[in-house]
Parts: sequence; structure tokens; C-alpha cells
Amino acid sequence: WDAAYERELQTFEDIGDAGEIWFGEESMARVVRWLEKQKIPLDSPVLDIGTGNGLLLIELVGILQSWCF
Repeated sequence: WDAAYERELQTFEDIGDAGEIWFGEESMARVVRWLEKQKIPLDSPVLDIGTGNGLLLIELVGILQSWCF
């Protein structure tokens, strides 16, 4: 696990590639749609545990920025 994490981190630092969406794009999109449907306040804290390499959080930030600007 440590070696896989190091490899992904190095790839990101070298070329900016965030890596694989560990649980698939559809799973990530499903979570985003659910959050939108629940009308979660935009300033709600989010705890990301065990969802992969952080791409879900990056996606959420992008969505929040598009809503706010």
C-alpha cells in the first residue's frame, strides 16, 4: 500500500495527474448527485475517509466553485 501511494503521489508531483478514480466515475457522480439532492448547505464540513485518492473532494470543490461564481 505504501509503495502504491508513493507512486501516485510522485506521478501527481511530476505531471499533475491525480491518478485513477478508485471507485469509478459513476460512483463519484452518484455521491455528488446525492449531495445535491439532499440540499446540503454549501458551508457544511466534509470528512473524506476511505474514498480513494481525494478526487471526490477535488470534484466537490469544482462544483462548489461553479455554484458560487
